[in-house]
Amino acid sequence: MPNLSPEEREQLAAAAALHRPLARAASLGRKNGLSLLVFGLATLLLSALGPDVVGLAIGAVVTVTGFIERRVATRLCRADEGAPLILARNELALLAGIVLYAGLKLTWLRESGAELARQIGDTGGLGVDIEALAQSLNTAVYATVIAVALVYQGGMARYFLRRRQMIAVYRAQAPAWARQIVEQLGE
Repeated sequence: MPNLSPEEREQLAAAAALHRPLARAASLGRKNGLSLLVFGLATLLLSALGPDVVGLAIGAVVTVTGFIERRVATRLCRADEGAPLILARNELALLAGIVLYAGLKLTWLRESGAELARQIGDTGGLGVDIEALAQSLNTAVYATVIAVALVYQGGMARYFLRRRQMIAVYRAQAPAWARQIVEQLGE
C-alpha cells in the first residue's frame, strides 16, 4: 500500500469502521447459510432413503435457501445495495416454507396417535388417553416451530433489511478508493 497522508489514513479508518457492521452481517449470513445447507442436504439424503416426498420438498427448500444465503452474503460484504433485500426475502421464503409445513402437520398431515396407542397397548388403568396426549404434543411441537420460525426468520429478515441504510451511509461517506481497499482486505 502506498504511503497515505494523515487525511487519507483517517478516511481509510472511517471506511473500515463503516464497513465493519456489513462484514459482521455477511459473516452471519454465511454461517446461517452453511447451517441451512448442511441441514437441507441431510434432510434430502434421509428423505431419499424413505422415500418421503414431503421431506424431499423440505430438504430442497432449505438447501436452496442456504445456497442463496451464502452467495448473497458475499455481496453484502461488498456493500451491494441489492443484497439486503435478497437476504430478507430469502429468510421470508424459508419462513413461509416452515409455516406451511408446520401448518400442514397441524391439519391435513396430522399424526393421529393411533399407532402409538397400538404400540403401547391398553392404558385404561393409567387413566391416560394416549391418542389425546399425542394430539396435544403434536399441537405443542408444531405451534412452537411456527413461533420460533416467526421470531428467528422474521428477525433475520429485519436484521438484513436494516443493513440497507448502513450500505447507503458507507457508500456515501467512504471514498471509492477506501471502500475498495477495505473490501479487498475483507475487513
